[in-house]
Amino acid sequence: MGRNLFIRVSAETYDEKEVIRAWPTVCAMVWLNTEDGDPGSPGKIIRDLLPNSKPGVLQLVDAFVDYAHFGDMPDAARSVLTEAAKTLERLRAELDAALGNRDVRAASGLATAIEAALDQAEDAARRLRA
Repeated sequence: MGRNLFIRVSAETYDEKEVIRAWPTVCAMVWLNTEDGDPGSPGKIIRDLLPNSKPGVLQLVDAFVDYAHFGDMPDAARSVLTEAAKTLERLRAELDAALGNRDVRAASGLATAIEAALDQAEDAARRLRA
């Protein structure tokens, strides 16, 4: 680390299409919020809203947490999604800390945990839509 140049480990989504393929119901719920659950193109939606951003895993986590806390939904859905959101929110904070501490091993484990938590959120979202 230099006097003016700070070295930091970072996390980035390699392929945004994989995010949409892996968690289509969550993507539709938080980025499109469509009644029929058709994910369409969440990538286009997020690019329209945030032109300098791409719909990556961490953007999906942030959007899901916001939706679970503030989205318009029935109480039963909110209770299910809030539990998943709490887990994702905690894991995201831990990932940010690991990245800030340049702890690659911890960050890698947290990336896996975040993806597993998104898998659980996807399952819960599918059950709600059924």
